[in-house]
Amino acid sequence: SEPEEIFARVEAVLERRHQLEGRRVLVSAGGTREPLDAVRFLGNRSSGRMGVALAEEARRRGAEVTLLAANLAVAAPPGVEVVQTPTAEALLEQALARSDADLVLMSAAVADYRPSGASAEKRPKTAEPWLVELEPTADIVRTLAERRENGQVIVAFGAEQGEAGLERKRAMLADKNVDLVVYNDVSRTDIGFDSKENEVVLITRGGERRVAKASKSRIAAEVLDEAVALLNEH
Repeated sequence: SEPEEIFARVEAVLERRHQLEGRRVLVSAGGTREPLDAVRFLGNRSSGRMGVALAEEARRRGAEVTLLAANLAVAAPPGVEVVQTPTAEALLEQALARSDADLVLMSAAVADYRPSGASAEKRPKTAEPWLVELEPTADIVRTLAERRENGQVIVAFGAEQGEAGLERKRAMLADKNVDLVVYNDVSRTDIGFDSKENEVVLITRGGERRVAKASKSRIAAEVLDEAVALLNEH
């Protein structure tokens, strides 16, 4: 990069240092694991990198940050409160306990379903098929939006596939009454799960913009820029 570009970037970073001073930010990260029995679970491939990057960026901007950690595969950033939330139920409970945060960033991959009647014992292997009935989990983002305080900004993250998935995320803005939806196309193998990079579409009531492929820390900065702008409008 040219010196002028480096200088502009450093200046922008310094300007953001106090953006969120006095604000409380709640971030969820990782992927929930829903027990099948004492040792098995239903889970997903989310590492938590995106959520950790968001928590770190919010802290860098002066916020008091709480990170709801759902089975992180990466280390949590220093300077934030970390609360372990391994299941969808635990994540909902802890999110509701902190539902008065100024900014809520729900980036964790929360299971849509969990096994009903999970066993406290390990199920022995047999020659017979194992039929598992699944029941829906609570919609955490919708629940938080229904209880939101005045001026609170809620950001939802959606992992979907292709243009059809993008359309569903556009609808999610109104369906769940959130302020910003971050769409992540998981049909691609070069971004998202298991990757240190991502490419997203930021969807608000005022329009949408695509953030080109970049490191998840850079994506986090773009998401925070959008969220802070919305926070300042309230």
